[in-house]
Amino acid sequence: MATQNGLPELEIIFKALGASAVKRGDRGTAVLIVVDDTSNGAGVVMDKIISIADLTTKMQDHYTESSIRYIKDALLGTPRELLVFKMATEGVLADTLKLVSGRIPRNCWVAIASQNKDHQNDLVSWGASQEKNNFKKYKILSYKAIVTDNQHIINLTNEKVVFSDSRGEQNGIEAVSYLMGYLAGLPLTMSAIAKDLTLFSSVSEIDDLNEAISNGEFILFNDEGKVKVARGVNSLKTLGEGISNDMSFINTIEKMDLIFCDIYSTWNKYYKGRYSNDLDNQMIFISAVNGYFKLVAIDKILDPKFDNRAVIDITAQRIANYSKFGEEVVKEWTDTKAMEMTVGTKIFLTTLIKIPGIMESILFPIFTV
Repeated sequence: MATQNGLPELEIIFKALGASAVKRGDRGTAVLIVVDDTSNGAGVVMDKIISIADLTTKMQDHYTESSIRYIKDALLGTPRELLVFKMATEGVLADTLKLVSGRIPRNCWVAIASQNKDHQNDLVSWGASQEKNNFKKYKILSYKAIVTDNQHIINLTNEKVVFSDSRGEQNGIEAVSYLMGYLAGLPLTMSAIAKDLTLFSSVSEIDDLNEAISNGEFILFNDEGKVKVARGVNSLKTLGEGISNDMSFINTIEKMDLIFCDIYSTWNKYYKGRYSNDLDNQMIFISAVNGYFKLVAIDKILDPKFDNRAVIDITAQRIANYSKFGEEVVKEWTDTKAMEMTVGTKIFLTTLIKIPGIMESILFPIFTV
């Protein structure tokens, strides 16, 4: 009989994660890379800044005046924490990113305050590869990056922004650190379009907003004297199997990433390599995941009206057994038999969940008689 030792611990962990999901999603981690040649404080790999109170005189001596401005801009968005990395002007971004990837959370926002177009493109490329190859859920806020079309890349394209302080009109890249902190600080219950961007008095507008948004561009616009985000979208524009239009919205991806990282981290820390791969132990894990789904549905991270559920992927498990038992034999198995026939060290699961979006548009025709 399979051991049941892991059941109480696993359920408790998932219950805690489910109960705290909204609170944890209120504010995320923001990661800012600054190009900075200050030697004072050399050897510091990362500074963790929670609020403006952490920017003491000693801390500010580690950075140039422009870097401090970028840091303060990011803090205006009130992320949970701001992690700042320095890269020398003649430094190689790839070297800095090696340090970054080993120090930051799996689920966070990342941007670089740099006018160098190669830096923007290289950061996008790195973020996309980390998601694909290492299951890292970094949201990259870039400026006019070339290679995008990815739900984890948010690509700002406004040419100019006018700051409401003494900076006046600046190139759009100057808005990146503030917007990254703003997006990291948004709760899961709110879209990027909800708030006025008070750091700006105006922006240069895009000629065709609808076309730009459809093209996966993150756009700011002037709305009755206020600057706002036109639509809370990422750069995804190519849809296909398993990639729906819903995934082009930042809020949807934020919820997906929270759920993925909760399940992945729990599996990695408390289950992986600890139990035999049999049906009983698989069902323990599945039961705990489904309990977690019920808890996050209470807070509308998942749709409470939908049957959000993880199950064994019977089809995939059948196919995995073909080489050992033969396709014709396996096809004769009942679903129960197929579920019992686990395969080596692999677990084949599938899930169907429904993530509610945030209300951003309305259709409201008015007719008269």
